[in-house]
Amino acid sequence: MQELLLGIDICDDYSQISYFDAQTLSAENLGLTEEESSCMVPTVICKEKGTDSWFIGEEAYRCALYGKGTMVDKLVKLAGKKGTATIEGVKYTADDLLRIFVRQMLAIPVSRLGTDCFSSLVFVFQDKNSGMMDTIIRVTDELGIPRERVHMANHAEAYLFYVISQKKELWINQSCLFDLSESGLHYYELNVIRGRRPQVVEVQHEELEEGFSLEILETSAGKKLGDTILSSCAERLLQKKVMTSVFLTGKGFEDCQWAAGFLRFVCTKRRVFSGTGLFARGGAYMAYDFTHEETSYPYVCLCEGRLRSTISMQVYHEGRERQMILASAGSDWYEAKAAASVILDHTNVLEFLVTPVGSGRQTRLQIQLDEFPARPNKTTKVEIIAAFLSDSKISIRVIDRGFGEFFPSSGQVIRQDFQI
Repeated sequence: MQELLLGIDICDDYSQISYFDAQTLSAENLGLTEEESSCMVPTVICKEKGTDSWFIGEEAYRCALYGKGTMVDKLVKLAGKKGTATIEGVKYTADDLLRIFVRQMLAIPVSRLGTDCFSSLVFVFQDKNSGMMDTIIRVTDELGIPRERVHMANHAEAYLFYVISQKKELWINQSCLFDLSESGLHYYELNVIRGRRPQVVEVQHEELEEGFSLEILETSAGKKLGDTILSSCAERLLQKKVMTSVFLTGKGFEDCQWAAGFLRFVCTKRRVFSGTGLFARGGAYMAYDFTHEETSYPYVCLCEGRLRSTISMQVYHEGRERQMILASAGSDWYEAKAAASVILDHTNVLEFLVTPVGSGRQTRLQIQLDEFPARPNKTTKVEIIAAFLSDSKISIRVIDRGFGEFFPSSGQVIRQDFQI
């Protein structure tokens, strides 16, 4: 039986699930039930009055509509504010509600695909938020899913991996994405940076000020206004660019008939694709790639949430000077962790090199170890633990491990955070 390879996109308005089919090597969207054609599950939750039953999506709307329960929406925003909701006299934290919602979302593929064996999961968010990601880890831990099978991505990463999973002819020059939802209008642009080995693929993201509420599309005048706004944005953003393909996603593009002028412009000399679930599908492609020891994508992928610099140290190993890499450019900052042990040789300073992609200029970061006990040369071993607080901030801990029985460890720890 095939294990589940899933991409789960969780947004304030709608959430979506996609699974990777290992037979067709493609990602497919999943609806809440077989009867529901849409893969867009409203990110709402409702508790039925007088029971312990919870509903999500359209079922939650129905339960609240008939007065049978209390509904809570905007779960992602609520979590960002560390808010609470009181239901039948009980106060629930945003973390509590998200945990219930995510549990029920994960029950969808289990029910639809007939297996509860999770091989690899990628949760996708508009932006990576440590609080949200910690909640996801707690939920998956409770479900018994090993930590190494759970990964996080933002929309820029999911779009990048979705596009480079398609035929190269679609993105060999440039590709872009318009995402129109209740959270606004977002534009993503993928560029292949030539002349680098390995090849660099970069995605730039911009939340456009011209974003509008989808409610205006409920009237003819509003549709014309929305079309005018989109057309203006497209002309500004795409002029003089060799855009091979254009992707449209989000609730606003579920039906594109209202945007005739915009479509006329973007379809000129470009291939255009429209559909929901693109970010979830990108997550599913990432989930499949995580199951391999070596990635199937021989590129350095740069975007929000990915490191733009390589962090390394110069060390001596087996009589030769070598570069020890702690984190590589293109790595996911949330998962880029490293630990190494070194013996100090005529120094009480650790130096780290920061090398940006495409630049020969290196920045040097230093940590002074004067606080550690004074010992003869080569009798102090230190453990270096590096982790990232964001894609531009690294935290380094150095632990004094001494040197065997002759020079016991003091247990002292020095920590420094650096902007990179």
